[in-house]
Parts: sequence; C-alpha cells; structure tokens
Amino acid sequence: MPALIARVRARGRRLAPLLLLLAVAAVAACSGYAGKVARLRTDLAAGNPAAALGALDKLYDADTRSLPYLMEKGMLQYLTEDYDGCQVSLAAADQVVDELYTRSLSREVGRLLLNDTVQEYRGERFEQVWIHYYRALAYLDAGQTHDAAVEGRAATQALTRHADTGDDAAKYRNDPFLQYVAGLLYEMDGELNDAWINYREAERLYRAVDIYGVPAPPRSLIEDLLDAGHRLGFDEEVASYREAYPDVEPRAVGPDEGELVILVDTGLAPGKVSERIDFPIYEDANGDEEAAWTVATHAYDTWHVEGRKQKLAYILSIALPAVPPSGPPPRLSWTADGAAGTLDLGADLGALSRQCLEDRYGAVVIRTVARALLKYWAKKKMEEKHGEGAGFLTDILGSVTEVADTRSWSTLPAHVSVTRVALPAGEHRVELRGGRGVGDGQAVVDIVPGRLHFLALRLY
Repeated sequence: MPALIARVRARGRRLAPLLLLLAVAAVAACSGYAGKVARLRTDLAAGNPAAALGALDKLYDADTRSLPYLMEKGMLQYLTEDYDGCQVSLAAADQVVDELYTRSLSREVGRLLLNDTVQEYRGERFEQVWIHYYRALAYLDAGQTHDAAVEGRAATQALTRHADTGDDAAKYRNDPFLQYVAGLLYEMDGELNDAWINYREAERLYRAVDIYGVPAPPRSLIEDLLDAGHRLGFDEEVASYREAYPDVEPRAVGPDEGELVILVDTGLAPGKVSERIDFPIYEDANGDEEAAWTVATHAYDTWHVEGRKQKLAYILSIALPAVPPSGPPPRLSWTADGAAGTLDLGADLGALSRQCLEDRYGAVVIRTVARALLKYWAKKKMEEKHGEGAGFLTDILGSVTEVADTRSWSTLPAHVSVTRVALPAGEHRVELRGGRGVGDGQAVVDIVPGRLHFLALRLY
C-alpha cells in the first residue's frame, strides 16, 4: 500500500493545476443524482408516470444520450403505454452499455481527480440485464410475442456474459427471476426444451444462492418444472423435484382452459445515497495517509476519528455510495370471476442493487481514497508555490467536488411478484389486491385454450 501511495503522491504533484481547472467544470455536477430524480420518483409513487415523463427532459437538459436518461425514459414510456417509444429508448440504452466498455482516458483522469460522476454511468450489472426484461414486457403488451421471446434470450445471453467475465469475486453473475421469465417466454414461443433448461437454472439459483433477497422459489416455478419435465419425459428429474417440494402439486389445466402469467411491480427500488467520512490529517502526521486506507476500507462502520491536540493540516474527505434497506414486499392476491390465489415474490431489486454495489465496493474505496490523497497532495503543492490562501482554495474545491456516485435506474420497482394460473377460455376481469400500502389494480384478459398469456401490471 505505501508504494501505491507514493505513486499517487507523485501524480498529485504533477496534476495540481489540472485539479483546479477540472473542479470548476465539475461543481455543477456534484449535487447528487437522488436530488435530480426526486421529482420522477414522487410522481411515480403517486401513480402518475405521465407527469414524471413530462418532467424528464427538463431534469436532464441536454444529457439525453446518457444511460440513466434512456433507462428512466424507457421505463416511463412503458408505464404510459408508449411501447414503440419504450423500445427505442431501451434499445439505445443497451447500445450505450455496449459502447461504454471502451473507456475514455480523459474521463478516467477526471474520475480519479474529481469524483466518479465524471465518468459516464454504465449501469449496475443487474440494471444492464433488466433492460431486456422491460423490453420483453413492452413487446408482450404490444402483442409481439415472438419479439418478447427474443428479448428473453437476450437476457440469458447477457447473464452468460456476466458469468464468463472471470470476476470470481462478483456474486451477481446470474439472476433466477430473469432465468424464470425467459423460460416462460420460451414456452410461450413453443420452445419447451429451452424453457425446461431455464426453469432448472432458476430453481437452482433461488435455492443455492442467498444474495437475491427471495426466501424461496415462487410456487409457480416448481409447478412449471413438474409440468415441463413430465411433458418432456424427464421422469427421474420430476421425481427429484417432487421429493424436494412435497407440498407442490402439478398444475391441472383442462382442455378448455388457457394459462395466465401475472407479473406485478410494486414500490420503488431504493436509490443510492452518499455516506461521507472526514479523516483528519495533522501537521506532524507521518503515517496518516496509510491509516486513511484502513479507515476507508471500513467505511460503513467508521464514522468518527478522535481528534488530537495538534494543529489540523487537512481534512481528508471521502464520500462512498450505499444502498439503504428496502421495506418488506407486499402480500399480493388476485381474483378472476370466482377464481382466486396469491402471488409469490420473484425479485427484490433493492437486494440486487446492494449486491452489485458490494461486488465492486473494494474498487470504489481504493479509487475514492486515492482521489482524496491526490487532493491532499495538490493542496500541499499549491501552498508550497502560492501560499496558504491557494492551499485553502484547493482544500475547498477538493471538498466540494468529493461526492459519491449515486446514479441508478431510479424508476425500477422495489419488488416483482409472480404467479401462473389456469383460467377457462373467454374474457376475464383480473383484479389485484395490494398490501403494505400498495394500491389495487385490474385488467381484462382474453384467454385462448391451450395458450400461455401474460399480464404485467405496476401497483402504486
């Protein structure tokens, strides 16, 4: 670690003037993403996505090619039933994700000297993949079922890329809910064998990995495993699943019935917040730079360092992102012309956001502390050349420009619940009952015998 500090110190001396120039351009970007999108989240929580969409362009000004803008716009277009517009926005977002694998050197320098918001936001891993989920839903609502299945396959391919990155430390490398939904889309498209593969992978992930915030696989997934396995003749595998889930029976579907998958978004995923730590460096301190690394590494647990009776030379300020806890999921139920049932939790997006941040947290801490030390040494260099006044100005600019990167896809739901039910052929009014402060919803569906249908709603 001292060798790394020595390299950072040398760079800080060379780049002190550049720090001042870049800081002027960066101050305007330091107010934090949460404040920027507060209006969107307020409108959406009130059940008014049209108002949120109307405010979007004003909030982003000319920043309409950024990934956050495109993801927010695509979601709001989906919720206002502009499905063509949703596809345009989310396809552009997916393209930006691909383009951002090529980094700009100048942006990387600014990122090290100022804050992470200088770098274009490339999205958390789960956000990148969930783009395909909402494109699939938009295709389903537009009646383009095959295109929806194509997006399901794109989601699984994106997950495969994450699994093959070689980053063994990253825990979010797959997603059971997206695997499950992709399987449902394959089955709808007549690809039962592919669906079976995805159902098995989804069940394995739900059962074996504890990072997704879902305590058990949705009941409908186990029913789908039993049904698809039986139809494909995988009797041994079916027997194994029946033994593992003895309370789940195969779903009975009559010859005059069709099936309906119900997907319900609720709440708003918790946005990132900034946690700030101030670490004092005193005039006679020789090892405080090294100690700063230890403090930053334990940033979540460290909030106060006791002062000593010596003259304060510098406050080493760092700001780190965090994802606050989300509330418990609502308990949802459905009715349809006398039939009734409940939905199970399929995805907890707050848990996904926290895990993705945790996966890269070590790199964030190292970069943040290195940046703080660069600002410290830039201050010392300015004082040596131009006196204490210049050092004070550098100190102030360093503090102002030190903000955590709290950008996210802020219009994502907190939870997604799912079920799959058999209904008689014909038109049905499906009613959803929310819980824990979530409102109700309803929709009319036309069931065709032998067909698999989808109904996706967002409850506010």
